[in-house]
This record gives sequence, C-alpha cells and structure tokens, in this order.
Amino acid sequence: MLEKVLETSLHLGMQGVTSIKYGVVIPARNEARVIEHTLRSLFRQRLRPRAVVVVDDGSTDGTGLIAERAGAYVIRVERRSRVSATGAPYLAFIINQGLKVLQGLNLDYVMISGAECLYPQSYVHHLVKNMVRDRVVIASGVARGERTYSTLSVRGSGRLINASWFRRVGFSYPQYYGFETWLLLKALSMGLRVATYPQIKFYSLRETTMNPRKAYLYGKAMKALNYPMLYALARILRTLTARRVREAAYMLRGYLANVRKYRDIEYVAKPTFYTEMLTAIKHF
Repeated sequence: MLEKVLETSLHLGMQGVTSIKYGVVIPARNEARVIEHTLRSLFRQRLRPRAVVVVDDGSTDGTGLIAERAGAYVIRVERRSRVSATGAPYLAFIINQGLKVLQGLNLDYVMISGAECLYPQSYVHHLVKNMVRDRVVIASGVARGERTYSTLSVRGSGRLINASWFRRVGFSYPQYYGFETWLLLKALSMGLRVATYPQIKFYSLRETTMNPRKAYLYGKAMKALNYPMLYALARILRTLTARRVREAAYMLRGYLANVRKYRDIEYVAKPTFYTEMLTAIKHF
C-alpha cells in the first residue's frame, strides 16, 4: 500500500500541480461575521476547489444562508451539544458529515478548514507542490503569529490530506478524543510522512486560546493517543510556566481520567512523542 500511495503522488507530480482536484470541509456554528471572508479566500485560490462543503452546526445567525450565497454547498445538522465543539469528539462528527459528501467525488486531496481562516491565493498551490515533492500524505501551513517545530504540529485548519490514502483508512475521523492527531499517527504507523510547512502562511481571524474545558479535553486526548506520562507532564509544566495554573490542573485531570486508548497507533505513538519532547525541550 505504501508503494501505491507514493506512486499516486509521483503521478500527480508528473501531471502538474494545476491538474489537482480537491474539496474543502468547513465546520461552522454562528460564523456569520467571518464565513464569507473564508469562502472568498478559498474560491480565489490559484487552484480553485472542486467543492466547498460547509457543515452548519445549528447556527442561529444565518451562517448557512451566507455560505450558500457565497457558493458553498451547505449541510445543516441539528445541534447535539450546547457547548463549544472545539477539541471534542463531536467536532469529528460534524467534519465527517462534510467528508461524506466529498467521498463520492474523484478528488486528489481533501482540505479541512476553520470558518475563520483566510488563505493567500497560492496557499493550496504551494502546499500541494511541497507535498508532492516530499511524498507527504498530510500537511498544513502555519497561521501567522504561531510557531511550530513539531512533526505533529500539522494544523487542524488549513490541513490537506491525500485523498487516495485517506480512502484506505476510512475517509473519516474517529469520533473520539485527539482525532486530528490520530490521523497523523495513523499515517506514521503506515510508514508514510506528514509535514508542517512554516513558510506557507495563512491568517486566522480568531486567536487560539486555552480555557479549562479545552485543557481537560486536551488531557483526555493525550491519554487516548498513548502519550507517555513524562511527555504529558512536560506539556502540563509548559502550561504552568505560562501562568495558566487552572488550565494545567484541568489538563492533568483529563489525562488521569478513565479514557480508552487507541490501539492501532500505540506502537508508533510512544517513540514519536519522546522524539517530539526532545525537540520541544530544545525550543523551550
């Protein structure tokens, strides 16, 4: 299977980047203020997407209508959670509704985006070009103002996934904690490559923040993904040094919770995280 995926990447490279076909999934709830700007930046890409699917998670501000007027295909789902979906397994459910639409299309890549992201016109072109050259199956750029030094720092937004490989692992996220990182580890466990390209930038209209609930879910994700205790403690300590004592406490609480672990990526997870920890220490 490894050879098959690499052959596909090589074939795409020989065809030329301009022939690439990709679709985009955007989960959105009450994003009327920003969704049009995000969609405009996608439809203005040098490589125009074949389809953009907005999954409207019970918005009450007209998000879905604005997205339709901007040219997106909108799926409306009944809201199943009263709290933010960020970091929760529920977000995987929302994204998967959009992926079901794209699965029937003959695509080379799938892109996942937040509703608040702006992409320079050559964002996808540069990302695909690097992925084909490096034979990478999952990659992203970096939001301006954010730093990255880790293999597992591939963003959830602005993420591009090789569709041929994605079909082989189900063309969906597991509806469980740490689902975005699970996909990265799944690729690594199959001998494939993932990458973050810090020179390829996009803009986020919403600052990434941490709160106790997100910290608790992050702790659960670390447990589910087989993070070693030493690595988890290092992440908690880093949160403490940022003077986020309450968040650090909730992160520890989440990590110590009774959480089922992923077994299909277990053997690759621990050595990968120890390598990541050493890299993080160098940049601390």
